[in-house]
Amino acid sequence: MAVSTVLFDVDGTLALLPIDWGGILRLVQVESCSANSFLGFVYKCHGTEAFWRVHRVLRELELRAVNSLVILDDSPNLVKKLCKRYSLGFVTMQCREAADALLSKLGLSSCAKVVLARESARNRVEQVAKAVKTLGVEPSEVLFIGDKVLDGFAAYVNGAKAVVVLRGGTCDRVSDTDYITEDLEALGIPVVKSLGEALELSAKLGWIEPP
Repeated sequence: MAVSTVLFDVDGTLALLPIDWGGILRLVQVESCSANSFLGFVYKCHGTEAFWRVHRVLRELELRAVNSLVILDDSPNLVKKLCKRYSLGFVTMQCREAADALLSKLGLSSCAKVVLARESARNRVEQVAKAVKTLGVEPSEVLFIGDKVLDGFAAYVNGAKAVVVLRGGTCDRVSDTDYITEDLEALGIPVVKSLGEALELSAKLGWIEPP
């Protein structure tokens, strides 16, 4: 079934922001939410004073990092090809100001029907749900492309289609009995190595028109 809407994760899928995540993790670990990771912290502490303290520090780092962003896979041109044919949305765990600045630098601001950042939701599952609701479409009409296993699961939970882009040298073995790509395949979620491959495969599956 063809889709009417394509959602993209931003950081890690369309571009990379050079941020010292080790420093952010150390900042997170001194807060009182008992989180071992940044995404865990956002989920557990969203909306609290601790969340906003970390948010303000990270906001400044993100806004500076936009000036040094690394574009991935010729993403601006690939996304612009979809802009006239589909409703496009963008989700990120960066702050909204950084997301807007990043999309502007990529030349994609005019394509964005919805932009959701970490201020709007605790995790990717909630972001996808809010994007679908805001756009007023059926989940089955949505394709979500991201760069994390969680992106694939978030789409699946919400009833949307997904492709996960895992670049570079990856190791999909979590334990002796658990493989990431196997788990994704069992849910019908393809894994590719670039944004271009994600769009080509989506076309082959009949989800979008050939890019």
